[in-house]
Amino acid sequence: MGPPLDITKLRSKANKGAPPAPEQTNDNLTKPPRAKPVAKAKIEFSVPRHLLDEFAQEAGKRFGFKKGSKSDLFIAMWDEYKKQNC
Repeated sequence: MGPPLDITKLRSKANKGAPPAPEQTNDNLTKPPRAKPVAKAKIEFSVPRHLLDEFAQEAGKRFGFKKGSKSDLFIAMWDEYKKQNC
């Protein structure tokens, strides 16, 4: 063990004073309202592996590499298709 600790050199927290008064609370304990969940269904079809890999990469770039990004890209593509063709 090392030399004994000299506790007389430690600062007292008693002279720190009171914390500053909050100017405004941010009400961080209230949960924000959530949108109602949309019922989802599976869609399944086969494409070449390289096409799926490219699609997954593009989905990750546009919507983040997270669960649901391929669905988000498909929905964005479908919305764009409907705008141009309906």
